[in-house]
Amino acid sequence: MLALALEPDLPLSFSPIKESAEIDSMFRTGEADAFLGMTYIGAKKQLAAPDLGLRLVSINTWRGFFEVVPRDIRSFAELRGHKVIVSGPMGSGRNGGGDIIFQAAVRRANLDPGRDLEVAYMPAKAGIAQVAAGQAAGITIPSPGSTGMVMRSRMGSEGGSNIALSAIDMQAMFTGFRSFDEGQLPIGGLHTSEQVLQTPPRRSALLRVFDAYERACEALMREPERLAPMAIDQYGKHLAPIGATAPPAMLLARAIRANELVYRTGVPAAGIRADVSAFLNELLGASVEPAFLSAL
Repeated sequence: MLALALEPDLPLSFSPIKESAEIDSMFRTGEADAFLGMTYIGAKKQLAAPDLGLRLVSINTWRGFFEVVPRDIRSFAELRGHKVIVSGPMGSGRNGGGDIIFQAAVRRANLDPGRDLEVAYMPAKAGIAQVAAGQAAGITIPSPGSTGMVMRSRMGSEGGSNIALSAIDMQAMFTGFRSFDEGQLPIGGLHTSEQVLQTPPRRSALLRVFDAYERACEALMREPERLAPMAIDQYGKHLAPIGATAPPAMLLARAIRANELVYRTGVPAAGIRADVSAFLNELLGASVEPAFLSAL
């Protein structure tokens, strides 16, 4: 969104979607040339539908997932026996980006999500209300949503509740990947298809958008207070038609300053490819095709 605000002449148009399941048909019909999303969602789609020829082009989102819980809960292990919520921004969140990393984090805590937890799926707005009312012990929600929940609880304004909330850092749970910076994971990035990469005009347009996206990531991390309003304005314009609500620009800037939302560029692919593959394999429980990472 910010890239388009900064460089409005980009060969780019957005097709907002409510669920990642819509991506498959959009690629098959040629309606989409690329998508921004979780790396493991892209890898999962390529495993399920190799004919899509999906390729991960860049990894830019390195921090952003948290489990918001009452402040007296300090780890996933303490959620045993409790109701926890997995949310989606619009839909239920089941099998989405938050669900996949939540399930893997639960396993990292030596818990079985189907046996040791009561997992409920619902849109973020409903899930946030349940946690605020004390009807659930946690919710998986990305920043800046998690940042806002904790901040508002400290102000006593989270749904009128006085429950003090904190956030468990999911990134910190996935240890053992030595090529990643501490507390960071290859969460999200830009995806395309082999067909686009092999078609010169489409590839050229994609690379132009890719370069602009990287410049926008770098600029937002440098100047979040100045640029967050521009990003949020574009977010609202493009996602309002599907009912999405944009977070306050101040909250986006705060999440970045708090290191709860991190975008990075220029990470050498050769140095991280093996760990990226291992991370994706762990989350999906299956071996990711090398071709999926070949365009990094």
